[in-house]
Amino acid sequence: MGFVLVVGAAMASMLLVTDESRPVANERRRTAQSATPLESVAGRAGNELTLLDDGTSGTPGSIRFADSAVQSGVEFTYYGAPTREHNMTEQNGGGIAIFDFDADGLCDLFFSNGSDFRRRAETVGAFSELFQAVDFESYVPVGRLSEVAVPGFGQGCASGDFDNDGFADLALACFGRNRLWRNNGDGTFSEINDSRDLASDQWSTSMAFADLNADGLLDLYIVNYVDWNSDVAPCFLDQAKTRRKVCSPLDFSGQADMLLKNSGNGAFEPAVKPGGESITSIAKGLAVQIVDLNGDGRLDVFVANDTTRNFLLLNQGRLSFEETSVAMGLAMSQDGSLGSSMGVACGDYDRDGRSDLFVTNFANEVVDALQNLGDSGFVASNAELGIDRVSRKALNFGIVLDDFDLDGWPDLFFANGHIWDSGPDGDEYEMRPTVMANVGGKRFVDGSNSAGEYFRKRWLGRAVAKGDLDNDGDVDLLVAHLKAPAAILRNDSVRQGSSLRLQFIGTVASRDALGSQVDVELLDGTHYVTHVPSGGSFQASHSPVVVVPAGERPELGAVTIQWSTGTIETWSEPQSNQPNRSGTVVLV
Repeated sequence: MGFVLVVGAAMASMLLVTDESRPVANERRRTAQSATPLESVAGRAGNELTLLDDGTSGTPGSIRFADSAVQSGVEFTYYGAPTREHNMTEQNGGGIAIFDFDADGLCDLFFSNGSDFRRRAETVGAFSELFQAVDFESYVPVGRLSEVAVPGFGQGCASGDFDNDGFADLALACFGRNRLWRNNGDGTFSEINDSRDLASDQWSTSMAFADLNADGLLDLYIVNYVDWNSDVAPCFLDQAKTRRKVCSPLDFSGQADMLLKNSGNGAFEPAVKPGGESITSIAKGLAVQIVDLNGDGRLDVFVANDTTRNFLLLNQGRLSFEETSVAMGLAMSQDGSLGSSMGVACGDYDRDGRSDLFVTNFANEVVDALQNLGDSGFVASNAELGIDRVSRKALNFGIVLDDFDLDGWPDLFFANGHIWDSGPDGDEYEMRPTVMANVGGKRFVDGSNSAGEYFRKRWLGRAVAKGDLDNDGDVDLLVAHLKAPAAILRNDSVRQGSSLRLQFIGTVASRDALGSQVDVELLDGTHYVTHVPSGGSFQASHSPVVVVPAGERPELGAVTIQWSTGTIETWSEPQSNQPNRSGTVVLV
């Protein structure tokens, strides 16, 4: 028997929060799940805990996924890449987001789209798209109706409730002008055009919302790449200059990342340059992860930079950061060289209570596994974990760390695919994706061959986002490609345990608890430490609903969260329809 834990809001009907500092969301349309009884427990910090029985159970098995995009009604192919021009804007593909924009308890899907310098997106009807979930298995396109269907060179995206009104907002990184939309709560979005630095001429690749100054409002971190434009001379694979390729970022100067402070009036304003002026010229970012990496209660920022050192921006408070990647062991790849650093995943793979990092890289490099040793920093552990041999030949982009088979140990998935076709004598162009099972935190074993039909095909894999799309208690995946439609990978793994589904919504901290660390303790003393995703993967935004393994029987002892404000709150042995020392029981 399992529980879904939703802190602060119901997934099918919105919970009335008594704290006057947060608006109350309107009742939204009912779904199949709304008939399930829902109860909440108020927390001592003005936050609330809700439990919902979903009947989850687990049996032993292996990791398996099945692509259900076509039958689900999701048909989306990124436009403008690849072409014979091999422009740099073609290499990344588009961004994806899993979020519940209409607050009905179902995961909706957003895809950014691309363009072509010779044939612009608007001339062929290629726009970004939003797919609204009708039920757990089907979607309908509503991008035009919701007013987020825009043309342009779309890259990564981020979702977060930046105005704390109960409805998830949306941001889009672009080559050129970035986009920011406020969710109106009626199925439509309104674009915000008055925030400085959003309409820049830079090349933004990834974004993440998080409350970085602990004021209860989500700020926006924007990762920028290189100073490239379409007038740059082409690059070639051969000396005869007959076969073009995408140019290297080594040939261009980097662009400084941006941090936009939430002003609280629906707009954002530029904050300090993250990390200071000394590192801005070498920033060539592709991915960002925001989480507390040194255990001081503040959200830190890790940026994966392409062919230059990565950044670890330790939060000093008041939007001040110290760049410490060299001292903490995160600047370089595992062999001491500068990596290509495409994507990043974060989680506690060895269950020692600390967040570790995994970073994807170029072909003939490896996926870096960076074990968090606390005050001693990070150490590369990918060789001993068995990741080198599997990942070395592939060019990896999006990456996810999560427990796919609910055995208590988070597994790895990464999407692969080259950025140019070297022909029969070179590296593979389209590549098979990879899934690796975590064996007790000591080793990762390649399980791709038995993971399903999708893994037997070759793709130009790019962005990957995670979320429980069908609300069945395990993590599904959304994968973006070039030259092929996006995939919805439903998790068909035979479960080795049950699960808990958690969503935290603050009433004193920011309503979305993005980046916050969560510790789930079972009655047998087992602990699972995770976090609410903020950033991660590559050009992706994950669902904020966290799925946690819970053993054979989910006997919950306590749930503890460290909010972005630094406040730590615990619900001890939360039970349905019973008083709790942290608050009172409210029947919705």
